[in-house]
Amino acid sequence: MGISLLYFPLLAPAPEYFTNHRATAMGFMLAGGLALSPLIRTLLTKVDGRWTLRIYALINLATGLPVAWATPERRNTHVSRALAARATFIFSAIAAFLQAAGAQLPLAFIPSYTVVLGQSASQGTNLLAAANAINAISRILTGYAGDRFGRQNTLLFTLLLAAVSVFAFWLMSVTRSDTGLWMVFIVLYSFAGGGYYALFPALIAEVFGIRQYVAVNAFILFVRGLGTVFGSPVGGQLLGNPEEGTKAYSRIAFWDGALLMGATFCCVAVRWADGKGRGWKLVA
Repeated sequence: MGISLLYFPLLAPAPEYFTNHRATAMGFMLAGGLALSPLIRTLLTKVDGRWTLRIYALINLATGLPVAWATPERRNTHVSRALAARATFIFSAIAAFLQAAGAQLPLAFIPSYTVVLGQSASQGTNLLAAANAINAISRILTGYAGDRFGRQNTLLFTLLLAAVSVFAFWLMSVTRSDTGLWMVFIVLYSFAGGGYYALFPALIAEVFGIRQYVAVNAFILFVRGLGTVFGSPVGGQLLGNPEEGTKAYSRIAFWDGALLMGATFCCVAVRWADGKGRGWKLVA
């Protein structure tokens, strides 16, 4: 999550400079954030958590200020009433909230759930690192697929795959205490999760037009922040007693799957409303 926050100021204008390869460019730029993971892990081992956060804050400041100073023109970030009343805008905002609320839940519980399955804490940390690596690679691949087969189509596929993987593999792992199913889930979910981040900014530019991109994207990022604050704390409250073993995570898995499935349905609604307004296209 922290890596994404660092790159938001850099990535926000990126879709404005690309057309045919917009999603692929977003995938490459987002995947670059993976380089920060080993840096942060190194800092945590060399200094304490407080100094790591301070250094990380300075990196954000040093990265964000030049971007702000280099912006050549004042951009309209106002969302008009007419734009806010469009079905595509409403469903896009709801999808962003639900996806942000559910996206971080599995990642937050990978280390602890791995330990409950009988593995070591270091194995849980390694699985989290592997999930981040798969996610980074996925952003490039899904971005390329989006440019070839339609960004909305690919986004729907990845969201549906993420939701189905929760119900089919994480929940089944919870009920059976199965480590193999958990491993399969991590791979599928990490791959599917990367698609949203590479494709949704490109989708905004495609659905709302490049002139409205900054305004819509700014609002969507605000909504995603609210979703992140909402999802994980609720998931933590749903965690059962330690005596339940893996079954303590069953309500979290249901909650996560429901959020992601809701985001999928909202993106289907965006696809339908956009096709109704501009004409239906198979590749969109």
